[in-house]
Amino acid sequence: MKGERSKFRTKRVLALIALCFVAFALSGCGASLTVYDYTEDGVRYNEYELTIDNDIVQKMERTATLDRDGNKYTVKSYFYALFTGFGYELAGAQKTETVYIVRYRKVVTDLSDLEKLGSPVKFVTTHTENPFVRTYRATSQNPFNGVREAFDNIAPLTSTTILEQIKNGIIARNEYNELVVVFPSIYDAFPYLKGLDASGLLLNYVRTGARRMESSGRTVAIDDKTSNYVFSRYFDDTRTTVDFEYKRPVSYGWYMVAIAAGAVTLAIFVLATRTKKQKPTLLDRFPYNPETYRDYDSNLPSKL
Repeated sequence: MKGERSKFRTKRVLALIALCFVAFALSGCGASLTVYDYTEDGVRYNEYELTIDNDIVQKMERTATLDRDGNKYTVKSYFYALFTGFGYELAGAQKTETVYIVRYRKVVTDLSDLEKLGSPVKFVTTHTENPFVRTYRATSQNPFNGVREAFDNIAPLTSTTILEQIKNGIIARNEYNELVVVFPSIYDAFPYLKGLDASGLLLNYVRTGARRMESSGRTVAIDDKTSNYVFSRYFDDTRTTVDFEYKRPVSYGWYMVAIAAGAVTLAIFVLATRTKKQKPTLLDRFPYNPETYRDYDSNLPSKL
């Protein structure tokens, strides 16, 4: 069992890596943020995966300011401090020839950090059916709906969520009652980003579920039974939905088919095994009425 779980996680990681390359290819500003919502061993996880073009990383770090220890911020050190400060653990990181990829995750017991500023993922399910198949349609608001508006309206000095801290950093008062920067906003840490349009950031919401479903997003297979469903949009004011469709058999329709098939089979069996009516023999007809069985006269031998 442990080996199977390890194999499943390996396949899942490979699927995530493949997915982040797809997300990067669709990105308008050289970066994408992918949020994974999945359950593993009965525990719900929320995972953030950040993918940044290496050229963007270099430009960010070239303009980076100093941290409290007097060292320049790096993309790695900044996001590590940001996510771990909100209880996330480092789930993996890698750097290829083209992109830097890092993932952070934590257990979700209520609303995720994304859902606190965006739209909670609550599915409304409807269905249609015929005698044989019931088709379910589940729809929810995309969790990124409203996030851009919330970001633009974040009040100064507010930093109770990841998004607020990215915009405002952490500001506190020292012993002299002076405001000091404890942790900078992403724009203060990397001034290069001030010249970029944040609307080009690609946002992906990924939900893991049974493989045999249709959705309004893209499907990335994990194994024979499970897939990741990817719903993409940009960091703007558009509102999108997360839609699933799946089918289930209707039992009474198939029961009627089984009964009908059984009746037909029985009828065929009865017809096939029914004995054909045979003409009675002379012994069966004795004693007989010659007038009734006159046809046998023609079969008698003629006089010589």
